[in-house]
Amino acid sequence: MKKKKKAEEASQADQSGGQGQQPEEKKRTVPENLLYWMRTLYRESPGFVWLYLAGCGVAVGISLLGVYMPSVLVADITEGGSVRSILGDLAVLGGGLVCLYLLSNWLERTKGILGSRIGQRQALQATDLALETNYDNIERADFPEEIWQLVERHMWTRDYNTGFLEAFAAVLTAVVGMILYTGMLSGLSLWILLLVIAGTALNYVVGIRCNRWDARNRHKWITLDYKMVYLSRSTSTYEASKDVHLYWMPPWLRKMFNRELKQRLHYTVRQQGNYFLVSAVNGFSQMVWEGAAYLYLIYLVCEGRLDAAGFVLYIGVVRGFAGWCGSIVQAIRQLHEKASYVEEQRHFFDKLQRGREKEKEGLVLAAGHVPEISFEHVTFRYDGSQTPVLKDLNLTLKPGENLALVGLNGAGKTTFIKLLCGFYDPTEGKILIDGVDRSRYSKDSWLKYFSGVFQDAELFPMSLEENLALGTAPDSGEGSGEEKAAGRKAGAEPKQHNAQRRQEQHNDQENHGTHMDACLKMADLEDKIKKLPQGLKTMFGKESYEDAADFSGGEMQKLMLARALYKEAPLLVLDEPTAALDPLMESELYQKYRRFSEHRTTVFISHRLASTRFCDRILLMEDGGVAESGTHEELLERDGKYAWMFRLQSKYYQKKEAQKEAGLEGEEVEKEI
Repeated sequence: MKKKKKAEEASQADQSGGQGQQPEEKKRTVPENLLYWMRTLYRESPGFVWLYLAGCGVAVGISLLGVYMPSVLVADITEGGSVRSILGDLAVLGGGLVCLYLLSNWLERTKGILGSRIGQRQALQATDLALETNYDNIERADFPEEIWQLVERHMWTRDYNTGFLEAFAAVLTAVVGMILYTGMLSGLSLWILLLVIAGTALNYVVGIRCNRWDARNRHKWITLDYKMVYLSRSTSTYEASKDVHLYWMPPWLRKMFNRELKQRLHYTVRQQGNYFLVSAVNGFSQMVWEGAAYLYLIYLVCEGRLDAAGFVLYIGVVRGFAGWCGSIVQAIRQLHEKASYVEEQRHFFDKLQRGREKEKEGLVLAAGHVPEISFEHVTFRYDGSQTPVLKDLNLTLKPGENLALVGLNGAGKTTFIKLLCGFYDPTEGKILIDGVDRSRYSKDSWLKYFSGVFQDAELFPMSLEENLALGTAPDSGEGSGEEKAAGRKAGAEPKQHNAQRRQEQHNDQENHGTHMDACLKMADLEDKIKKLPQGLKTMFGKESYEDAADFSGGEMQKLMLARALYKEAPLLVLDEPTAALDPLMESELYQKYRRFSEHRTTVFISHRLASTRFCDRILLMEDGGVAESGTHEELLERDGKYAWMFRLQSKYYQKKEAQKEAGLEGEEVEKEI
């Protein structure tokens, strides 16, 4: 029985799409994150990884030639070599260095190009994943900041991928170089090697401690940076400019900005202090080992145990060995930093993928069919909350029914809409579609049968026609280049096919235009669009286009209504779609919309009760449940809370109408409550 109960709980948790408390995730180690990112980059572009590996050999070659060339030239001069032999050695060694530097430069340019391409692809992948994630992830307060940081890191911080491979290649190059140089220094002094290694270890410890502080506090100063960016933009955006000037907000905004800047400078000072500490420790250790090396080599020269060429060679080798040690420390610090970025990205991706559906079947409704939707003992609570928003809700939406949801703020109306549309799954209970549990179907296949207008809906920076159709408009082109080329090769028969295809496109365009005009007329936008110089081709978005059209709040809501009408979905949802309209215009628009929504199930949410009187059924929601249900007349006869709210609103609007008739519109109305 216990096993069965656990299985049922697991099934319920999976069905709820990750609602409720989530298990604590185990933090991955630095090697795990580095290996994961190496595999990721290799899958993206194997050649990108091999370029860095090739760069390791080039770097070692440049270092070795740079050490040997001065000592060889010094030996030629001190031993009395001919000019020809000196020039020959210089040509061979110098020519080799030039070739290696040219190859290194080509590798760097190629790596930069490939790194930018990979970064753009990864930013696109992150964006796609964010667009396809569950709605509960999008509603998290930290979602916009996290996705922007991730996209910015891939798109604009170009060392995210290149920096990782550069650090990895630097470690590999330094290891190879240290092995070679250790062999060269084996006949010199073990103490010099140990001194260099000890200084390197000290640099590593200090650097890692500073890196850990950065990792612990990075999110704090990034949050402050975004606050300052937001405040800066608030002074110049088109939407906020009226309020900024009307209420003289610059002093307040400046005060807020200075407060955030002061906190940001606190982290900047500490960060710069860390950088100074790392540089000071590195400089001190370098001074110690380099001074010891010079003193020891000078001593060998004075004792006659080392000639001038050997002195130059060993000085170069010691400095090269120390350089490899320093490269390892710096590269490991960079790898630690990149590993923390990778951990943040993987953690964010895990949250986006949590509760994703696993190969559910698609819902297919017959053309013109409107399903019956039933809520059976549905309870819902948001993630992290112990208080349910909806409690044991039982409700059936009949096909073609006009349903209105009314009630005070916080009653659960918008949450009901989210459950209905499939943005969330019930915490308890189930939702049936024609008697079948909705969890059987994929959410995408269910959402395609919905259209709606919500309180926070927006238009996008593109043409009005594209905003209204949102990708559903017919293609007006003549096919792709490949299709055209295939048509030219195939002869007369493809020409007939292309002519038929063009005719079909022409018919689709005519139907699209007719349907679009009908939707604009229903939304009372026909005259507004005709007055625009470019009609439906007019661009929207003042921030993106200088010649974009400007719309009032009421006109914006009408545009979103027209968009919902254009889709012709069997299920329509309107969550306060006419809040910016006056009551009379709202009532008139709803009457038009009711005629247009025949043979469709429609759900309205409105605080103006008079606008919902035409609905087949009205639900008064209170404390997560249905307090009253019935038609407008039935609820008035019941003389309950709905009737009280309706009479209260009616008195207010009657006074407003009387004022309007008396020419006193705008005068203060005596408060009723």
